[in-house]
Amino acid sequence: MPSILIINPNSSVSVSENLRRTVCAPPNSTLHFYTAPSSAPPEITGHETSALSEQAALPDILEKRLLDQHDAFLVACYSDHPLVASLAKHTQKPVLGIMQATLLYVYASARLHRSFVLTSTSGWLPLLDEAITRFSGTGFFPENKFYRSKALDVSVLDLADPSELAKITDKVSAYLCELQGVDCVLLGCAGMAGLDKKLAEKFPGVKFVDSVKAGVEFAVAMTRMP
Repeated sequence: MPSILIINPNSSVSVSENLRRTVCAPPNSTLHFYTAPSSAPPEITGHETSALSEQAALPDILEKRLLDQHDAFLVACYSDHPLVASLAKHTQKPVLGIMQATLLYVYASARLHRSFVLTSTSGWLPLLDEAITRFSGTGFFPENKFYRSKALDVSVLDLADPSELAKITDKVSAYLCELQGVDCVLLGCAGMAGLDKKLAEKFPGVKFVDSVKAGVEFAVAMTRMP
């Protein structure tokens, strides 16, 4: 039975607890959760805090020998987070980021026509579009599959607050009116865990992809590949 370690690379326990409440293990697998130590930033907002979180989390994970205790590792920060590559240097086991999992989902889904990434704050927008371009492998933003990323302008730490749901719903509604033919929205932040069902109820006909759930499914599948 594969054991998946979901790694929250920031130091906010509330983010990890929300993941623990909302993400279920696929059949015949187990989930475990890790929160970066207090020396990591409480919120990751770009390249600088991503690097700081890697510097805090990597030695802690290695010191605790967590790579020996689990079968796959999911970095729960929606970005091209450096911890994915640095962990992969220390293990032959699957290592995956939640952003990569959602992009794989879109490319693997023949029924999906146009998608966009919905992130927390506007500072992420150029970074995410650059990451999508790199992932496409073409050197160009894949406008045949994606619109440019959009932001809620809600802090990661506030995304799970029920009082923010109306604001989030209004923003999503505006984006869906603005962008023609969207049939899939990638929830581009681990702090959005659990929003997929709430938004799907409001906007039938649009697929909302929870990045952590997608990452867990891909991680489990990777452990079962020969």
